[in-house]
Amino acid sequence: MSRAVLEINLSLVKKNAQILKSMTPHSFFCPMLKADAYGLGAVPIAKALSEIGVKQVGVLNFEEAWPIRKALPKMDILIFGSFIKKEDLSGMLENNLTIVCSNWTDLKNLAQLEKKARLHLKFDTGFSRLGFHLNSVSQTLDFLKQNPQLKLEGFGTQLVSGEELGDKNSFSFQQLTQFLSLAKNFPNKKNHILNSAGLISQFAHSDSTDLGARPGISLYGIKPKIFFKNKAVEDKWNHLPLQPVSCLKSQIVALRELSKGAPVSYGAYWKAPKRSTIATVSLGYADGFFRAFGKKREVLFRGKNRPVIGAVCMDFFMIDLTDTDKEKPIELGEEVIIFEKDKLTVEDQATAINTIPYELFTSIGPRVKRVYINS
Repeated sequence: MSRAVLEINLSLVKKNAQILKSMTPHSFFCPMLKADAYGLGAVPIAKALSEIGVKQVGVLNFEEAWPIRKALPKMDILIFGSFIKKEDLSGMLENNLTIVCSNWTDLKNLAQLEKKARLHLKFDTGFSRLGFHLNSVSQTLDFLKQNPQLKLEGFGTQLVSGEELGDKNSFSFQQLTQFLSLAKNFPNKKNHILNSAGLISQFAHSDSTDLGARPGISLYGIKPKIFFKNKAVEDKWNHLPLQPVSCLKSQIVALRELSKGAPVSYGAYWKAPKRSTIATVSLGYADGFFRAFGKKREVLFRGKNRPVIGAVCMDFFMIDLTDTDKEKPIELGEEVIIFEKDKLTVEDQATAINTIPYELFTSIGPRVKRVYINS
């Protein structure tokens, strides 16, 4: 085994995508593969999605789109970035990429290229990040009429709290109301508003509105937020047959027998409470195993939780194996699991250090080998 491995089950990715797509059977469905598919590998995941009939995926910029375009010449790839260089806009059009435009600078630069462009518009309904103001709808429509080479295919927005979409008193429901009003200006155009949380929330409340979706983290069987606030949505999530698709593992590369009081790692804040067996694991904060894990977390060794001890280093961390069954001697190269789908999930690990699974996934560094399985 490589020093550290992130296993991704592509069969489960496909099953998850099919479940999510069935929740919007007649709508625009665009899985988001930003940040190298949240760190899991955009090209292998895009290929898996294409095998089940997914027609489009979303990324941030040209750099993220290009590997997917080379692998999948016919895939519709949407670019969701903003304030794009003119030369990059030209390259996007040459490679048949679809631009999700959210500001006047990009829109005007596109028009100046005088090339045919496939386009979506993004509107700000309250997220206050990217998007045209709602009061600029007429202006954007007039601009597109004056520039017929810009082919408008769809429009979208970003939800603040998608998990609250079914609550008519929530801000996200207000966003939905605004979005449905906006849609009247774009008849027969694709729409997309539902992120993973919004998709599950909308489905849980049996909303008949035909809304388009851009699921991300749910593709990988991960809850969009650590906790849903609405019980109906929580229950719906718990009954969806989505499955976690990944497992992060490493191996023991050194063993130490320590006497009582012996220190471990930088700062020496952990000292052996008794004669102890300590193992060094080949993974560190440069690989996405945060220093915060040093005082708060456990990992799996031989199916049991074992505490992380001492400060996490750039390349390694240490675990206490004192109480391990001595009938089977511990060996170098034995597997240590950081997260998997049952006993110790990525949600468990994220909750323990007050973060979210998105951050853990996207922080897994390039030294961790990605291994893809189809079973």
